Amino acid sequence: MPRRKKFFRLLLKILSGLVSFALLAFACLSLIIAQPQPDKIKEPEPQALLSPAPAIETRSESELTSVASSFPAPLMSFVSSSGMRFVSASARDAAVDGGTGRVATLNWQTPDGEPVILQSIYPASALSLLGNDYHFVWKLGPTLFGSDSVYMEANGAVRLHARTDSALYVVIVPPAVAPKLTALSQSLQLLSMQ
Repeated sequence: MPRRKKFFRLLLKILSGLVSFALLAFACLSLIIAQPQPDKIKEPEPQALLSPAPAIETRSESELTSVASSFPAPLMSFVSSSGMRFVSASARDAAVDGGTGRVATLNWQTPDGEPVILQSIYPASALSLLGNDYHFVWKLGPTLFGSDSVYMEANGAVRLHARTDSALYVVIVPPAVAPKLTALSQSLQLLSMQ
């Protein structure tokens, strides 16, 4: 009898090993089959690069339309009822891979006088224009224009950035304003003069 029990235990171990191996092989095969084929992966269309244009600067919110019209994608700004105070805006060319892109920077102040910088960057693939002074923080940023944002920090500043089909959008605030980022992001809009 004890010999028979040992035989059944050994047989059960061998069968469970074979079943485990078969399940592992099935899982690997399903992952290989489910992986998209290289010819079926749809690459986003590259955005047209710009020809060089003169830089624009303004300290008047009423002239913000000139900055927006010089930007080839919708420009990020605060809605007029947000309570934010406009300080200045500029648009300048920036070198990107293969040509010229455009960076529009809008400087605002909160009602408490804290600075808030909004940047709109064209083309959307120009991540190199973000700079690398910031480090990634495992914290979920608010949604900006339907895209998840990336929350990053540097000495004395917090940056959110999100990429849409048309541009890369950046919000830079001091750490004191960081807890209010969700509320601030709800006051943002996209201005399009195209």
